[in-house]
Amino acid sequence: MFFNASRMFYDRYRLNTPKGNFNLKFTPEQVIYQFAGDITKVFPVFNQLPHKFKLNFSKRILNFLNQYEFVVKENAPLTNAQKFAVAASYIKLTLGYKNYLINTFDKIIVYPTAQYFSHLDQTHTGHFNPKLNAVMLALDEFEHDIHFNNDGKDVALHEFTHALCFEMLQTYAKHPDADRFKKGFRLINEWMEVSQNKNRAIQMDFIRDYAFTDRLELVSVLIELFFEKEAVFKQYFPDLFVYVGGMIKHPKIK
Repeated sequence: MFFNASRMFYDRYRLNTPKGNFNLKFTPEQVIYQFAGDITKVFPVFNQLPHKFKLNFSKRILNFLNQYEFVVKENAPLTNAQKFAVAASYIKLTLGYKNYLINTFDKIIVYPTAQYFSHLDQTHTGHFNPKLNAVMLALDEFEHDIHFNNDGKDVALHEFTHALCFEMLQTYAKHPDADRFKKGFRLINEWMEVSQNKNRAIQMDFIRDYAFTDRLELVSVLIELFFEKEAVFKQYFPDLFVYVGGMIKHPKIK
């Protein structure tokens, strides 16, 4: 019995030491009062939620800010309001999880605009680098994407999904929702392997070409569409919509 209990303790999912450098102290109530507008830019239904759900969402944002460090590069004009908005992007992605914070990144590196990454020989507005434990975002692109929040593109959602995939798809992933995520990932790719499904999505110009770079890019693009093109997604690709939402345990998927 002692041996089994010990194994359960060491095998359970545990967060790494917090690295957050947001030093201002807020209560969830104060977050709602001061930053509801910024959160709503990212999560448009926020103001429609019952108060207790707003409190839960705000508490999760504060925990995010405590866990992850913001690193500003090249004098990016990052404000506290934008930090709350970035955090809200991650929280809406992981809203269905009890263990919503993960270990595959510990910092968000913010640049003013798109950056050239020499190791990729490419210029990107966002990037997830598991070796650096970092999610990188171009501030101007982030602002553009949350302003036009129904165009199917969201750089923060995209890169946070990459980080989530890296956490959940590890062979020996310890996250309690890893098996569910892996199942959803498999179902999504099986759906896309049916030529009729893929051709229909392409003909409708619903999924942008970049999604077909590889399976990870496909999932990140589909997550963007799940949040930004919900009505069209549900109407024309209901099975795929359920697979995507079920993968992240989103509350709208029963």
